[in-house]
Amino acid sequence: MNNTDHSMFCNQCEMSAPNGCGSKEQDIGTCGKDATLSSIQDTMIFGLKGLAAYREHARELGVNTSSLDDVTNESLYFSMTNVNFNFDEHIAQLMKIGKAGVEAMDLLSEAHTKSLGVPTPVNISQNRAEGKAILVSGHSLVMMKKLLEATKNKGINIYTHSEMLPAHGYPELRKYPHLKGNIGKSWFDQAQLFEKWSGTIIVNTNCIVSPKKSATYLDRLFTYKIVGVEGAKKILNDDFSDVIEKTLGLPNVVAFNSDDTLTTGHHYKTVLSLAPQILEAVKSGKIKEFFVIAGCDAPGRGGEYYRDLAENLPEDHIIITSSCGKFRFNHIDFGKVPETDIPRYLDLGQCNDSNGAVHIATALSEALGLPINNLPLSIVLSWMEQKAVIILLALFSLGIKNIFLGPKPPQFVDKGVFSFLSEQFNLRLTTSIEKDFGFEQTKKVA
Repeated sequence: MNNTDHSMFCNQCEMSAPNGCGSKEQDIGTCGKDATLSSIQDTMIFGLKGLAAYREHARELGVNTSSLDDVTNESLYFSMTNVNFNFDEHIAQLMKIGKAGVEAMDLLSEAHTKSLGVPTPVNISQNRAEGKAILVSGHSLVMMKKLLEATKNKGINIYTHSEMLPAHGYPELRKYPHLKGNIGKSWFDQAQLFEKWSGTIIVNTNCIVSPKKSATYLDRLFTYKIVGVEGAKKILNDDFSDVIEKTLGLPNVVAFNSDDTLTTGHHYKTVLSLAPQILEAVKSGKIKEFFVIAGCDAPGRGGEYYRDLAENLPEDHIIITSSCGKFRFNHIDFGKVPETDIPRYLDLGQCNDSNGAVHIATALSEALGLPINNLPLSIVLSWMEQKAVIILLALFSLGIKNIFLGPKPPQFVDKGVFSFLSEQFNLRLTTSIEKDFGFEQTKKVA
């Protein structure tokens, strides 16, 4: 885990040791809380942050989230000073947060499909743009619908970035002809991408790179609701008039002339419509295994593991993905499972659409009469921030085991917690595709 035995840090009460309990490698706090309990409480807080993001998106769609709020309040109370020192009860509370994560993603998925229709597969342009244009980065599909309506017949084209890519799959968004294509890759390319982009930019949720002082795009950058950037202009009360006026006053977008394309829109409800064909392919041996390769991406070489894994999977393996980690490999044409019309690459959507993999696995489990953990299914997750934490807790709360996690171990998880998760759920850290799955790395994409 790369964690020491003394990984505790806590300064939340007056009894805390100078500079915080753990600052001098204490493994027990003044109150008696040990490093493992402290680590679990940190994990609770991070999981609640991810839960709050999905709860906010659901609330935008008018969903009643009171049950989620109850778990949040109870868990925050649980993590207060001198409330609980029982390991098993800490784990139970962590699983309760995970169950709330399952509920949040299901609520949000249902609200999205009810409001915007069920996504279907679509092939869109990648890095091709023209005319007066707005680039939208973030997760809020609600804001995207409002923006598309506000810019209708204005002579403005709308493009997506990063986690907004799945917007193209929704019928109620795709019906707007000025929703054009996708620009860029994962969230962390913003600094370079936004400099190159000559139109306006809207960031509507988290995953934003703080602009450098030398940034030249601040006068073209707009933020929405909770997002804030010094020097950018806030969109208030869903009034897009300022961004429209600014966009029309800027030069046409140039320097984006690629012929590349991307595919998205494989919502789990759409995938389940293929259930008879998939089931037959599994029974006949045409599909040997499903690989869920999903999660949040971060800059650096560690993420290449996920690309290498996806690229080196045999043709009788299907890739199920979601979140922005897919930008490591979604430019690859994976084709179809041989002798079938089943696509090998299924993009379920945003990080909050990770519940789709569970619905697909559950349907497959029922059809084959096998427990989920006995299915020909491997789960390989990348984590970057708190929404990945709530997804992982959600999977644990469902009893799903044998998950690989990477590319780096979470520093807030100490050895005691990881040992428990390893024993109970067979959680493992990624190493190499050869060691983890026995795949020889024979292919390499530049």
